[in-house]
Amino acid sequence: MFCLLLRTHSSFAERLGSRGKRSTNIPYIRRLGKYHSNDKRTVMSAFTTSVPSFRKSTMNTNLPSRTKIISGSTISTTTTTSSSSSFIPSITSPSSSFLYHDYPNRRQRLEFPRLYSSQQPQQSTKTTTTTTTSSSSSPNELLSLSDPATYTLPDPSIQGGSIQYASTIPKGQRIVTFGDVHGDIDALRNFLLAAKLLDPNSPMSSPKWIGGNTIVVQCGDILDRGNEELGCLAALASLARQAHDHGGQFHILYGNHESLNAVGLFQYANAGGNVEIDSNLGKALDRERGGPMWRLQFAGNQPSRWMAFQPGGMLSKPLLIHLNVCVLIGRTVFVHAGLTGEHLREYGGIEGMNAQAREWMLLQKEDDMDKAGKEKGDKGQFESVKEVIEYAQNKARRQSSTMPPCLGGGIGATSPVWMRDYSTPADMPPKNVKAQQMIDDCLNELGNGVQRMVMGHTPQSRINSALGGKAWRIDVGASKGVLSGTPEVLEIIHGGAKNGEQDLVNILTMSGESIPAKDRETLEPFF
Repeated sequence: MFCLLLRTHSSFAERLGSRGKRSTNIPYIRRLGKYHSNDKRTVMSAFTTSVPSFRKSTMNTNLPSRTKIISGSTISTTTTTSSSSSFIPSITSPSSSFLYHDYPNRRQRLEFPRLYSSQQPQQSTKTTTTTTTSSSSSPNELLSLSDPATYTLPDPSIQGGSIQYASTIPKGQRIVTFGDVHGDIDALRNFLLAAKLLDPNSPMSSPKWIGGNTIVVQCGDILDRGNEELGCLAALASLARQAHDHGGQFHILYGNHESLNAVGLFQYANAGGNVEIDSNLGKALDRERGGPMWRLQFAGNQPSRWMAFQPGGMLSKPLLIHLNVCVLIGRTVFVHAGLTGEHLREYGGIEGMNAQAREWMLLQKEDDMDKAGKEKGDKGQFESVKEVIEYAQNKARRQSSTMPPCLGGGIGATSPVWMRDYSTPADMPPKNVKAQQMIDDCLNELGNGVQRMVMGHTPQSRINSALGGKAWRIDVGASKGVLSGTPEVLEIIHGGAKNGEQDLVNILTMSGESIPAKDRETLEPFF
């Protein structure tokens, strides 16, 4: 029996939203089996801890302060050409592995893929396996999910920047926005069709842009809960490049799930999504690094996923540094969860938050340690399981401790990617009695005629507005991993109202309807 326990550092847990008291149940080592390069044995190691009791409760819980990997297998070690005691665990037992996340009030179990296996993962039924790509897109290109260049986004600076005031936007400019995708490529396709951005005759493996000069904002949470995360990212990146070529713009925002994936928290990832990432990017990383030894440094916690989305990782330069926390276009500010005046004042405004996120993703390299430490991780030169675990823990602590506050938080937190003050309860006016005051303060702080805020994050049964039409909630839970909701998109025609001074706002549906904004207002109840 091989059991590992990973305990997240207290500061790490606090930064990601754990508000409870620090636990005194510190894990301790009972027995640690030693590894030798020429040895093959069943390792008997156990890292144990006291696990708190769990009560039935609602979903309003904190992020995990502890993560436990439980796996039972026979582990064989393989000698490498290195003179050090490097080893590749090869799991030969058919027993399952699971990832447990310990919450204060509940326990969640998710499938946890093995550290490394000689068996090749099965291909996801919808994984796109095609030929080549380039940094510029043609409508007929086939998207290769194993090529990092497939995910290249245009730099926001060549798309007008993250702040485009109303005075710089021509009257009649079309702006469309849609919410959370969560790894569901069918839902993404329906969003794009409803918005009239995608040629209906083109497949998602070779999408064709028909949106002309439309400005598009996708409000984050492309990752987790679905099986086609890379397929979604590749299609969006291709359309973004095509939009730029046609005079349009395509902005993608950070969601809380992009933040979670950047620091190795994968409790919301689907098994099929993990297979998609490992069978494409994982194999590419194996080829790039001359074998699978690099995987060890992640202590079994989804090596390919972590290596792809971490700061300085495989997709940081082509994709992640081009995401924004929020953008302002015309009279509308777009953000994943919500924005307050306090955010703007404390984090340096919109441009300050976007710069902080970009610098963290680009400059906080995976090798932010001494050169010998990086080489040790890349070559898997570890002497024991304990050393592997400590290495992975230190990586997580280092990444989370440098995360900018605008991307941090956790369930119940108030950051721009986590707050729910404007969006809960769904389809009703916000329960926070200060919500109107908060959004008024934010829009006043932005100035320049900004009239509304668009956000995703909290699933609604349909797109709707609250707080006097100032808060537009556009996450309809379209992913099969969420609610399988009906996709809708929000369309804003800048200066499109009859007087020519105000915007025309409509909701576009899959049936081709264009619903006026006034028909989707949530009104305060009368008593």
